[in-house]
Amino acid sequence: MSREPRAFVALGFESTHDALDAETLLGDVGIEVVPMPTPSVLGARCGIALRLDPSDERRALDYLSRAGITVAGRGDITDV
Repeated sequence: MSREPRAFVALGFESTHDALDAETLLGDVGIEVVPMPTPSVLGARCGIALRLDPSDERRALDYLSRAGITVAGRGDITDV
């Protein structure tokens, strides 16, 4: 039985503190995120990135911006 590949967005941060704050904030507003090791597509950042559904990206970026949390990079990934 094989799974269908799913597209996700990975958000990278400059510090672990920012990544953890972002995870808490987005969870509090109902946006499901999954912490993951930072994928190489995001370059050298802190070791934690957040994976989220592409349909939630705009809303997540808006919340993070309003909270003063800077997203240092983003990348499209596929989970198989």
